[in-house]
Amino acid sequence: MPRPRRSDTPERLFARHILAHNLKVRAGERVTIDAWTHALPWASALAREARRMGAFPLVLYNDEAGFWDSVEGGETKVLGSLAKHERAALKRTDVYLYLWGPGDRVRLGKLAPAASEEVFAFNEDWYKVARKNGVRGARLEVARPFPSLAKAYGVQEEAWRRQIVEASLVPPGDLKKAGQRLAKRLEEGRDLHLTHPNGTDLSLRLAGRVPRVNWGVVDAEARKRPYGLMGNLPSGQVVVALDEKRADGKLFANRASYYDHSKATGAEFTFKSGRLVRAEFDSGGELFRTPYEDAGKGRDRPGILSIGLNPKLKDTPQVEDLERGAVLVSVGANAYLGGANSSDFFGWAVVGEGRLELDGEPLVDGGAIS
Repeated sequence: MPRPRRSDTPERLFARHILAHNLKVRAGERVTIDAWTHALPWASALAREARRMGAFPLVLYNDEAGFWDSVEGGETKVLGSLAKHERAALKRTDVYLYLWGPGDRVRLGKLAPAASEEVFAFNEDWYKVARKNGVRGARLEVARPFPSLAKAYGVQEEAWRRQIVEASLVPPGDLKKAGQRLAKRLEEGRDLHLTHPNGTDLSLRLAGRVPRVNWGVVDAEARKRPYGLMGNLPSGQVVVALDEKRADGKLFANRASYYDHSKATGAEFTFKSGRLVRAEFDSGGELFRTPYEDAGKGRDRPGILSIGLNPKLKDTPQVEDLERGAVLVSVGANAYLGGANSSDFFGWAVVGEGRLELDGEPLVDGGAIS
């Protein structure tokens, strides 16, 4: 007689949805779950649901306290190495789930650049092995909320996490349908006009580049990209490279820009004849200005346009650009989206609940998507 199923929890519902609908895990597949101390409840739920589906989970546990003890002990080179047994496990993995860590990103942001580079030196090697062996996976934002980071962002940790969970449960098919409709219009259109009652009045231009729809599933198209084998959840956006020579007007952000360990608010971008000529902020402006001042050619050119699709997010840390109807405009690099700008700088600002017109017809109006 089968044992009765335990009552569903948010962790179980989340795990079941991610595995079944986003990663489409099949019976017999090998699922690796890379988790840190603060994310263990979510890792346990993912492992349990994987077994329920007939898959075979393996949990890789990273201890937060042990990590920082190693950092202080000068063992960053060891931390950043992809050891043979880790490599062997990756070669035998079908599905990889990464629960963000270490949790204390504020502390991580204070590491000396050399130490930080050593800690994450394994990254390119990891992707090389994963690509070669056909791994598909996702980075799960549910593990991003952490006490020190919530404090730095000025948000309540549990409320942040709750939004992430709810947004991760949005059916990917719904995001795909809305995204493809927008992408078709963006590919065929030319002139963009973004406005908001806060004074935003910005004209941009498209250049016939193919938009990308991020809808929460690693499909064949995503696999063609260098890092496309790992998606991000929650998901939901359409992104396209802008004409790098056309931008005039002002953008007043009403959403924060969330960096890895802090945030910038009240961004004001002024463009003239295709260049960013002024960038001011209410707070956190150094997060933009410091790398901007060190950057080279192309840093001041319009980069990408992004339209968010996810109805469960609003000014949510690290996924502020996914909020339905939110419009992100960047400056700098866009070559990764088929643009012509290979700048080493990427800066952005987001307007929520504005109006975005394409060739005089609305794409977004007050957060609603046409």
